[in-house]
Amino acid sequence: MNPSSFSVTLGILGLFLASLHGVAVTNLDHPRLYFTTNDISPLRANRLSGTRAMIWRNLAQSADWCLTQTPRANWIAPITPDPRYENLYDRFYAIMGDLAISEHLAFAYAFSGDAKYGNAARQWALASCRAWSHEADDKPDGGKAYAVARLLKGVAVGYDIVYDRFTEAERKEIRETLTRIARKYFTDYFSTPTIAGPGFHTHHAIVEWGSFGVTALALLDEVPEAKTWVDATTRKFEEYLLPTGLAEDGAQTEGGTFWASTMHYRLFFMDALRRVTGRDLFRQFEKNMNADLALASIATEKNPGYDEHNSNVVLEPSYGQLDYYAPILLALAREYHRPLHQYLALWDHSLGNIQHTRYVTPHGEKLLFELGGYSYLWYNPDVPADVDGKKLSYHFPSVDEAYLRASWKPGDLLVGVRKGELVVHAGGQPVLIEPGVSSTTQTNATIQSLEDNGHLAVVHCGTSNETSLTVELNRHEHRILIRRQVSGDWSWWCQGNPKREGNTLTWDGRVNLRVKRGEFITFDPAGYVLKLSVGNGLLPLSDPAGQKYPLVTVRPSFGEEVVMEVELKSLKH
Repeated sequence: MNPSSFSVTLGILGLFLASLHGVAVTNLDHPRLYFTTNDISPLRANRLSGTRAMIWRNLAQSADWCLTQTPRANWIAPITPDPRYENLYDRFYAIMGDLAISEHLAFAYAFSGDAKYGNAARQWALASCRAWSHEADDKPDGGKAYAVARLLKGVAVGYDIVYDRFTEAERKEIRETLTRIARKYFTDYFSTPTIAGPGFHTHHAIVEWGSFGVTALALLDEVPEAKTWVDATTRKFEEYLLPTGLAEDGAQTEGGTFWASTMHYRLFFMDALRRVTGRDLFRQFEKNMNADLALASIATEKNPGYDEHNSNVVLEPSYGQLDYYAPILLALAREYHRPLHQYLALWDHSLGNIQHTRYVTPHGEKLLFELGGYSYLWYNPDVPADVDGKKLSYHFPSVDEAYLRASWKPGDLLVGVRKGELVVHAGGQPVLIEPGVSSTTQTNATIQSLEDNGHLAVVHCGTSNETSLTVELNRHEHRILIRRQVSGDWSWWCQGNPKREGNTLTWDGRVNLRVKRGEFITFDPAGYVLKLSVGNGLLPLSDPAGQKYPLVTVRPSFGEEVVMEVELKSLKH
């Protein structure tokens, strides 16, 4: 064992033994949050081989892009009234973009030692402090805290990782800025009964408290109040955020991509808490770190570049695809030795990238996510990537969702149903997507049952007195049979370039979708345009990768029933 590895091993052993005896242990040197000085040499050496080499290539490519960007100089002040939420999203995306770049550059510096990344990370962290320092002067509320907490976390991570690049005067400036904002928010927001109590425990709560906690850990023993902040955050995690942040079935009841962001901010805080203080919440709350929703919904591989809704994670928007999920699976594979999590995470060939989303405000503020550095850290090559006999069908009653998988092969048949709306993935692309299309068939047809005997999996939604849906997945025959009881025409969209012949659509000769009862009345290869918006649809966004997709309308036969079959003939590997 080399000296650096021996030192790391002794440090981990010391933290573990101390935690067993209830002794408070702190690591107060910088960096401290996600690795220590002793970890840096092996982290740098590991970027040259295996999967980490791929992650590093992506990370470095994104870091080089970050070098072309200019740090923000001017604050975006809150504006009221804000009827379309334009100011809210400008501020939110601006903070997310600024601090994603700042963190990504900091990780690139740590993993390479290259001064160009370190100097740029220093400049971005200082610029963020200066541009956003007025947040300490404004009254905290729930509309601001979601973004401001992420600001605190991002600056704190940069301060910790690039500590050696700052002058002492710059460190003091960052500490004072973080302290002024954190003190204001702790006193006037986090300490209020509503925010500190049991009712505030889902998505916003975990993002805000997790970010605040990371900031407190970065300032521990440097700012007098930081110990109180760490203790308050840890208590909130133990009492509410981990036990009740997700539903009993593992889903996030607020919907959308909130499961993933809930897990991100759990991991950011829990990983740093254990490293800095020795307090291990991973062991205590293992059953609450449930990734079944990801296992159920990941459909195929992810390559670098923009995604569309449902591209590789069904029933999720374009920014919630595999690059949003994979870092979580890597972390859980590391913590709990879960081979299936490792297997699915490695379907993401963009691991290490900064995540460029298609969500851009009318004023040009772009939503970015920094998960690339965490992917590099959380990947453990000692965990095998294996299927390990996991089940293939999932039902999440808390959100009225069900998923049927044909196998664990990327690009195989996968069905997702949410409140009666259907997505079918086959051959590496979604071939039927209901969400987003206005249609008389889209009623809340609750899932009534899911049965799976290993050969045939069936999900049934709705009742005979309303619009109903039954989907049968035949794993032996590589087919899906869809029965939809409707009172009018049924419209849906898809991806790829299907060719129509009569009542059949074909994708590259590998996937056929055939209407067996009913008929196609329209097939427009460019009839569907996905328009991105936020704020309950009030604020349309600029989409840098917008395109048109095939739109299909099927008319039911007598008896108001449509029957369709999807057949997968082969998989490309």
